[in-house]
Amino acid sequence: MLKPLTWMMKRKIGKVVNPIKAWAHRPGITLTMSIFMQSIEASKVTPPTLKRMVCLRAAQMVGCVF
Repeated sequence: MLKPLTWMMKRKIGKVVNPIKAWAHRPGITLTMSIFMQSIEASKVTPPTLKRMVCLRAAQMVGCVF
């Protein structure tokens, strides 16, 4: 079940990030989070630039290196 998700991460980022590794221990959470993330990315309500800015700011606030 996680192979497509890890493949996509490796293709997009170059490695499997820690949240995906953590979700691997709870497959139900993994499926729910991937559906949630895809729905946010596909949403047309918020402009794409605003989504990127919010994502960047949230990463800065938690000290994420991405």
